[in-house]
This record gives sequence, C-alpha cells and structure tokens, in this order.
Amino acid sequence: MATCFDIAGLQEGKKRAFEEVYNDFFDMLFYLALGYIGQREVALELVQDAFVKLWENRAELRKATNIKNYLYTITKHNCLNHLRHQEIINRGHRDYLIPELQYQQEALAGFPDSYVDLEELMKKIDEAIDRLPSEIAETFRLNRFNGFTYSEIASQLGVSTKTVEARISRALKMLRTELKDYLPVIELFLLLKL
Repeated sequence: MATCFDIAGLQEGKKRAFEEVYNDFFDMLFYLALGYIGQREVALELVQDAFVKLWENRAELRKATNIKNYLYTITKHNCLNHLRHQEIINRGHRDYLIPELQYQQEALAGFPDSYVDLEELMKKIDEAIDRLPSEIAETFRLNRFNGFTYSEIASQLGVSTKTVEARISRALKMLRTELKDYLPVIELFLLLKL
C-alpha cells in the first residue's frame, strides 16, 4: 500500500511534511547510495543533496508526484555523476581504479529508473531465492536478510560453519546463474541486501 504524503504542505514549505518524507525514505536512499559509492560520508552527502533538491523544487511538485520515485531518481543520478567525476579525477593517477569505476557506473546505469521497477526487480530476486533448495534458501536468508554470522547460523541449524559457507556460496552461484540477464545489477543488489 502506497504511503500518501502531504504534497500541498510540502509545496507550502511546511517543515512537518518535509520531515515525514525525510524519515520515510532516508535509510532506503542512503543504503542504495552506499552500495554504489562505498563511502559513508559521500553517500550521506549525495542523499542529503537529493533532499535539498526536493526542498528547492517543492513548488514545482504536482499533486500526483510519486515522492519515492522522485528521490530515488535524484539519488541514482547523483551517484552516477559522482562516479563519472571520480573516473575523471582518477584517470591520470590510478589506472587500476578506472575499470572498477566503470563497472560501478555500468551497474548503476543498468539499475531501474524508477522505484517501482526496483521493487519489481526485488520481487524477481525473492522469487529466485524461493526456488533454491530449502536448506540453501534458509541459510542464505538467515545471513543476508537477518544478519546472522556463519557461526550463528551453524549453531542455529546444527551444522558446521563450513557447511554454512558452502551453502551461501552455492546460493550466490545459483542466483547469479538464474538472474544472469540482470547482471551487473544483481551483483550490486545482493551486496545491498547484506
């Protein structure tokens, strides 16, 4: 169910309307940016810039504006611009960084343009996980979604840490194979779900 925001209040510059949007979307946008950029301070700055742009352009918002898509798109473009800028800066200094930056740009450019498309991609990943053998899917979810360490999972499931490691490795291999049409986007997404 979509959350309704006070667009009129936002347009009028009401602090409470802006805070509601900020509180609902900051974490999601921050982790998205962090997954691309890999530096907390830079990711924070890029997301804050997205909210500044929302505030500065609030008068142009339409009543039907999808705030989630709006902020997602700005954040995605902020990250892409940052990566392009880093590539230019590093071009003369560290040639070994250029392929990594280009890969990050490719992954980001391939990421869905709207949050609705991103949610569809997340659904495909969840469905692919559901098709994994049950013990592999359970182990993968405990690690990636619940944040359990390998040793915690081993203790909970009554298996060795090596077994947990093998299951996670097998899950990643199977997901990469099944979702190959979405690489390198899936690679980044699996990192974001850590």
